[in-house]
Amino acid sequence: LLSRGHVVKLERRNLVGRYYDSELRATEQAIQSAQGGVLFIDEAYNLYVPDDPRDPGKHVLESLLTALSDEKRRDWMLVLAGYPDEIGVMMKANPGLESRINERFFFDDYNLDELMQIADLYCKRNKYKMSAEVRKHLYSIVARDYGSRDKDFGNARYINNLMEKTIIPKMAHRISYINNP
Repeated sequence: LLSRGHVVKLERRNLVGRYYDSELRATEQAIQSAQGGVLFIDEAYNLYVPDDPRDPGKHVLESLLTALSDEKRRDWMLVLAGYPDEIGVMMKANPGLESRINERFFFDDYNLDELMQIADLYCKRNKYKMSAEVRKHLYSIVARDYGSRDKDFGNARYINNLMEKTIIPKMAHRISYINNP
């Protein structure tokens, strides 16, 4: 469907700058980079701040709408990702969004086994090894948190945060007491 098929992944912070009009340049650059591929905006609902009519995220959305209407530059795809309720509020804020972005896909949370696969991948990428005992303990932590998850549960982000903010620092603390680890 697309000439190249690459993905350009961005967030609000990549598109909204500190200076007047910088969001327009950043959005145009993002669209140019995505030509032939996919422009993926994670947590896209952050581009819409309902309490601030002067928020520059509104200009990013308007620029995206203009680009989506441009028949000459149709060799790209826009994916706006985020939590369904927040995305719904953003979509309703601008009628052009709902009419031009009319395909919506909903994805279930990862299940426990998939979350553990993400933890395994994290360890593999970072050259850590989990013993069977540690993996069993990690599974019980993930199962506990998964059982009490709410609509904001972070899935892969949850696993990455658990590893980076809890597991790895505790491991580092334990290792610091070993003479020659």
